[in-house]
Amino acid sequence: MIEEKDILSLNYYRYNQPFSGSFQGMRYRIIRVPDQKDEDGNVTEPEMLEAVIWPEPFSFEKTADELKTSRRFPFTEEGHAQVTAWLNAEHEKGDYHPGFTLSELKKIRNL
Repeated sequence: MIEEKDILSLNYYRYNQPFSGSFQGMRYRIIRVPDQKDEDGNVTEPEMLEAVIWPEPFSFEKTADELKTSRRFPFTEEGHAQVTAWLNAEHEKGDYHPGFTLSELKKIRNL
């Protein structure tokens, strides 16, 4: 089970650095999405935490977009807890296996 301490504190994300991790066949990446502003400088969408999950074995950059699932959460302590809960829920309902073989990967990607 992924715990809140495993995905680092909100302060880490304030510096716009992504955080990547993995848990039993599921990889994940979390990043802060800054405020979205209109041309007058008014905030149209507040800053968020974005979490993306995908099956092992490849990195975020080397995994096809269709194998990724993402969701955004408020950039708050409550949102941080929601990220952790979502990651665990997705792992439980997903079909993640540590270290896919090439034949399993081809099957997933319908190659």
